[in-house]
Parts: sequence; C-alpha cells; structure tokens
Amino acid sequence: MGTLKILKNKNDNLYYSLSIFLNLDVQRSLFVLYLLQLGITQGEIGILQSFLFFSSVALEVPSGLLADRHGRKCSLIIGFLGLFISGIGFLLFSSFIPFAIIFCLFGASIAMGSGSDRALLYDNLLAEHRAEEYPKILSRARAIGAVSLGLSMLLGGILQDTWSWNSVYIFFAISKLAGALAVTFIPEIKLPPISLDANKRSSRSNENTEGIFTLLIDFFRSKKGAFLIPLFIGYALFELSTIPLFIYGQPFFSIQGLDVPMIAGIYAGVEAISAVMFMAAGFICSRFSLGIIAITTTLAVTFLLFILSLNIGIVISIASFLLIMSLPAIYETSYETYIHDNVESRIRASCLSVANLVNSVIIGISYTVFGGLLDRYDFSLTLIIVAASCLVGLFGVSITLLIGGQKNHLKNTKPESSRIF
Repeated sequence: MGTLKILKNKNDNLYYSLSIFLNLDVQRSLFVLYLLQLGITQGEIGILQSFLFFSSVALEVPSGLLADRHGRKCSLIIGFLGLFISGIGFLLFSSFIPFAIIFCLFGASIAMGSGSDRALLYDNLLAEHRAEEYPKILSRARAIGAVSLGLSMLLGGILQDTWSWNSVYIFFAISKLAGALAVTFIPEIKLPPISLDANKRSSRSNENTEGIFTLLIDFFRSKKGAFLIPLFIGYALFELSTIPLFIYGQPFFSIQGLDVPMIAGIYAGVEAISAVMFMAAGFICSRFSLGIIAITTTLAVTFLLFILSLNIGIVISIASFLLIMSLPAIYETSYETYIHDNVESRIRASCLSVANLVNSVIIGISYTVFGGLLDRYDFSLTLIIVAASCLVGLFGVSITLLIGGQKNHLKNTKPESSRIF
C-alpha cells in the first residue's frame, strides 16, 4: 500500500511538472508591447491573434484524433517543439508577414497540446480508480501553472528591462524545449474501450473496429453529445470577455503611464490570484454545480468589465483587471470536469478538441473585432460590448444544463445529495 501511494504521488508530481512547463511563458505579458515597438499596429496585432486562433482551429480536431490514436504524450511533445520554433522566429523576424506565419505555427502548436494534458491526467486517474480526484488534482495543477506563468511573466519583465527583448525570447524557446523533454517522463496508461451506454455493450467488438473520427461524429449526433455544443458556445462567449482583454491590457496599462516591469508585475499578480482561485476550485466544484458557478462567475465578470470601462482610477482599474482575469479559474475547472464526466476515454481528447475548436473560432473572430474597435473607438466602449457578449454566454450554458439535463455521468464523482444546484 505504501509503494502504491508513492507511485501515485510520483505520477501526480510529474503531471504538476508538466503544468509548470506548459505555463512557463516569459513573453506572455509583453509580446504586444514588443510588436508595437516594431511598428505593428493594434489592428494588425488583432489580425495576428486571429491567425493564431484560426490555425489552432484548423488543427484542433486532427490533433485530438492524433492524441487518441497515437498517444497524448506524442501530441504534447509536438506542441512543445512547435512553440520552441516559434520562439526562435520571434528572434529572427520583425515584419508583419513573417509574424503571420509564426503566429500560425504558434496556434498549431497550442492545438497539438490542447486537451491532451487533461485527457492524459483523467485517463491515468481512471485507470488507478481515482477519477473522483480529478477536480482536486486539476485545480492544484492549474494553481501551480498559474504560479509558473506569473513568475515567468515577472521574469520576462526583468529580462527585458535588464538585458534585451532577445533575452526574453531565448529563454522562452529554451523553456519549451525543456518541456518536450519533461513529457517523456510522464506515464500514459491505456484504457480498454468502454461504451457509455450499457445496453450497447454487446456491440463492443464491432465498435472497436470503428475509427475514432466515426465514434466522435456518432457521439455528437447523439442527444448526449449534441447538448454539449451549446455549453461549448456559451463558455467560449465567456472566454471572449477575458482572453482578448488579457492581451490588450498590455497597451491599456502602457497608456496609463506604467512601465514594462510594472505591467509584468500586474500580470504576475493575475496568476498569483488565479493560483489561489484554482486551489479553491476543487473544493467549490465539489459543492456547487456548473450552473451555479457559471451564473455567479459570469455576473461578477460582467460587472467588473463595466467598472473597468469607466476608467475611474489606476488602482481600481488594476483591481478590476486582476479579478476579471482570475475568477474564470473556478468556472474553467467546473466546465472541464462536466465534459470529462460525460465523455468516454477513447474519444476524450477529441471531444476536448471540439470544445477548443468552438472556443478558438469565437475567440479568433473576437481578436480582430476587439483590435478594430480599439483602433476606431476606445477601451470604454469596447469593454461595454465585451461585457454584453459575456452575459449572452449564459444562454448556451442554460440550454445544456436545463434542456439537455444533467444526466448520468460516465463516472459519478459525488452523490447527488452532496451537490448544490
């Protein structure tokens, strides 16, 4: 029993180390400022971000299929190597066209790792009969990842201020190469195919001969799969309110007169608070349903976006920004747990890729719109529009939870009486 516990702890720690490398990103809080000083406009940056997300869209489902067929570790390693090459590209080029290619590669690399890390974790836990620990371990991993991202962004500001922009991207490239190496040490436990419908177990031998893509299509044609789509859209509209703001917050604070190290410090603060939120997410998600968490988080972020749009002082703006960026940690954990509970193992990474596909399409469009609105109007009007979009996202979640219903899960993690709707 002691040996088994040591093995479990080792596997958990290896996954936590993966979270560190996935989130180690020294250029995250600074790349917009870097591109602006090269002469690229905010509108062009919006287009570059759209390229990133649309390239991610193009590979979302193929990368999930690759991960389910050839292993989640394989997909993760390819993703890390793509990010390494992207980092080198930032060092070599300085005009829009090369950056368009670099951002496409960056997005494709993100897609290769998209969902694979969580599918790897969930299946390993399921094989060890520990699936009920998924929210707790995921929240810890996300907290560790948030701390890693926060410290790395702070380090990025220090590197740029002390040495140069080149030092930022050299460190970024090396960190992603190290991440690819770290993946090789993580175990990947293969699970036998399990049908979600117990009445169809007699046809399991026939299902084993089907391609994963066919299984994926059949799942989303079923009532259970179809009712996940509105959830994907609703969550993407919520993400629309935070992800573009995360990027464009850099010039926003620069306009307020803050220097690069201070801006990097704000983004480090975002990740520090997010780490606390992720640590709390495991407990919160075990007590409250996705519906309650979605409503509470969406209303809070919508209100904070309105406060930020008023621009009534740098202190209030920073405080609002910190909360807007960190509150989604709880929503994200509950959202992903709900998906895992309703999807079987052999199409898990593919289903997560579909969710990320929907997210990427909506976010990709929003970047171009966000950048265009900023060029034509100002932050205040743009943020009000974003706040309205965030609120609309609740309709998608409601369709899934109320019309689709919270049916029997693949793996019940808590008795119904212990969850509060």
